[in-house]
Amino acid sequence: MRFAGVIMVVIGGFGVIEGFVALFAPTYFVTVGGAVLTIDLAAWGWAHIILGALVLATGLALLGNAPGWARVVGIGLVTINMLVQLAWLPAYPIWSIIALVLDVLVIYALVTTWGQQVEA
Repeated sequence: MRFAGVIMVVIGGFGVIEGFVALFAPTYFVTVGGAVLTIDLAAWGWAHIILGALVLATGLALLGNAPGWARVVGIGLVTINMLVQLAWLPAYPIWSIIALVLDVLVIYALVTTWGQQVEA
């Protein structure tokens, strides 16, 4: 559970950074006509910032006392993050693949420890 929380904090932090890079340095990413899936980089930047902040906050909640809602929300947010990373794959392929692998590990860690009690 703590592993999932730490990885979620890392994924969320990098998502926020990735969003700010998309907003302030759009030439950093490889795009066709300044868009990824016909959505401009500014919209993707805001999506990454918002989703990254939510993943980061949920990861911090999991590191705290790991409430049940954080596990459910974490699985949902990481699943959404996987879809975003799949869409973002043409713009930044190496990081997207790394993020997808980390997302799978987080979901695995959250689901396989579902029935276990959390020690305080």
